[in-house]
Amino acid sequence: MADTQFPPAPPIELGLDRRERGDQFETLSHVYSVGRPSYPTEFLHSLVTPVAPDAHVLEVGAGTGQATGLLLDLFSRVTAIEPGSNLCRQAQDRMAGHPNVDVHESYFEDWHTGTYDCVFSASAFHWTDPTRSYSLARKLLKPAGKLVFVTYSELIGDDEWERRCADIRTLFTRHAPHHKGPRFGTRTAEELFEGLQAHPDSIGRALEYVEFGKPLEADLVPVEDMFGPVTVAGEVQNRQYDADGFVAALESYGAFRRMDDRARGALREAVRDYVLTECHNRITRPFALIGLTATRTP
Repeated sequence: MADTQFPPAPPIELGLDRRERGDQFETLSHVYSVGRPSYPTEFLHSLVTPVAPDAHVLEVGAGTGQATGLLLDLFSRVTAIEPGSNLCRQAQDRMAGHPNVDVHESYFEDWHTGTYDCVFSASAFHWTDPTRSYSLARKLLKPAGKLVFVTYSELIGDDEWERRCADIRTLFTRHAPHHKGPRFGTRTAEELFEGLQAHPDSIGRALEYVEFGKPLEADLVPVEDMFGPVTVAGEVQNRQYDADGFVAALESYGAFRRMDDRARGALREAVRDYVLTECHNRITRPFALIGLTATRTP
């Protein structure tokens, strides 16, 4: 990126506890599948192979089932859990034609059923309670079972993208002055992958570094005693959106959820018009697709 200076992204503010933050996605099922990136089949498969015959996977935080169907090509049996009633129902509908998939409404911390060859989570495990979830994952896994995470991290992009970010934050200031605009990316791809090298022993710290910019509660949990060294996979992607898709993506983030209906409606139209007119109905966002895996210790 050039030396051009842009306004900094708002700081991370977790605010609510993790479970409550995760619960907020229940109201976003109508935009989540449209606005958030999906997971490439080949990348996901590379994280979990080889897979033993008759292998059974537990998916944590299935959402609407975006990744659930991809697991069917790898595992003989898929058990998926999702705490949101509406999200769970959509995942159940999506998987209705697959008798080897079971989708249940449950928080991970409340799930104590079965043993699995793999515990898998796509962009969801960071909303569990790390003081309970890592020890539970180890308990549910068979010996030498794998804990696998796949997630996206937004990146600092080129000057054009950073100008777009600044313009959109200006729209937030204009229409919803009491709400910080979206953070978008705060790291380059190089900074992200270099930072991950600082957390080779704890998949918990590595995940929180990707999701929150630094380890938080997982830094206090001896995850490295429960799982072996972290294997990191990653690639940079540029995803293109039209105006409606970009608005849907923004609506799936916290800044939209925390404003009143009037401000949300005005901002939605302002952003949509901006992408239509200033971006010619096409805007490209940079992401890093990240995979983290670790094997259960004996």
